[in-house]
Amino acid sequence: MTRSILLGVFLCGVLGLFAGLGSAETTSATQTPVSIEERLAQANKDYNLAFRGLSPDGFEPVFAQFLALAQEGNAEAQETVGQMYITQQGVAFDRCEATYWWDKAARAGRAGAQARLGYSYWGGDGVIRDFDLAYLWLMTAAKNGDADAKKEAKFIAKSYIDDEQRVFDLDMKLHKWRAEDQPPAIIVRAPKIFALKFILAIAGLNPCHMGYDEI
Repeated sequence: MTRSILLGVFLCGVLGLFAGLGSAETTSATQTPVSIEERLAQANKDYNLAFRGLSPDGFEPVFAQFLALAQEGNAEAQETVGQMYITQQGVAFDRCEATYWWDKAARAGRAGAQARLGYSYWGGDGVIRDFDLAYLWLMTAAKNGDADAKKEAKFIAKSYIDDEQRVFDLDMKLHKWRAEDQPPAIIVRAPKIFALKFILAIAGLNPCHMGYDEI
């Protein structure tokens, strides 16, 4: 009799264990992963805490959050990653990487990144200086809501392009010029040769990486 009771208790325990495992597997399978929107909101919240000096870990984990989202194709995160490379928030200054991520965000429609890319082409910062592209990107940013971009584009047209027909042609081009159709920016990376920086500067280039990462 005692043996039968013990056997029954043992079987109940085994069955209960398997039932628990099945329940855990079902729960795990039905859990909804955190969405990109939720992760982005959390990253922005953590950024604000770090910016106010309220995060014990500073900006490094925040940068990692935004970089992961940027690599998954989120345009807002791509724009933020570019900015964090320039402001050295959680990562070393790197003009190449900033331009790389701004270019992605600009082609995805982010007005702020479009303006940043326009400024990069204007100054030759990390890319080959191109006043036409600077004008086109800034005017695109203005169309998408960047308040200062149009004023800067007009300044480039007057002071750097200085050709009414050429500016007219660019304005006509803007009617069909779409950010998402543009090829990726060509990032200018130069070897660490002291005199080369000055030679390239004369040519209107401000190369990045390999010894040229200072502001």
